[in-house]
Amino acid sequence: MRFQWLKDYQELEEQILYIKWNLNKSKLELNRCIYGDLSEIKIEKNSRSSYLENNIEKMLEELERLKSQKEELLILVDSFSGVENQIVKLKYVDNLTLEEIAEATGYSPSYIRKKHSDVRNTLKFVDEYDARCNERQAKISEIEYYDENRTKDNQITLF
Repeated sequence: MRFQWLKDYQELEEQILYIKWNLNKSKLELNRCIYGDLSEIKIEKNSRSSYLENNIEKMLEELERLKSQKEELLILVDSFSGVENQIVKLKYVDNLTLEEIAEATGYSPSYIRKKHSDVRNTLKFVDEYDARCNERQAKISEIEYYDENRTKDNQITLF
């Protein structure tokens, strides 16, 4: 299937986003166990906080693995020839407008619009991707808001 790499890229991005969300949630819960209302409870070998610490390590490893796969995929995509591949990468990976793509590639804006239209007709999943793009951006913003920058004085709980 043409442009299968884009579908693979989308799946990697969604997996990375989910792991970041889950990692953030686990860090908040661990923070609650250490500094919050659960701090008075003694941590035991098989306790929830012990599980969280191990789980956070595994999620960090998985996140690094997925990021590495994403980088490898982008290196591979950069080696592809053809204006269609260039347009798809610049539009859906680098988030450039069609006018910016025309400027970057040296083609006319009308040629880029025509080629993009042809590509979209062959890629049914691109419409679905566009629809989910805004949802992902909202989730990314939420994750960044609750990210590591929170101190124990500004503890935020999940409940």
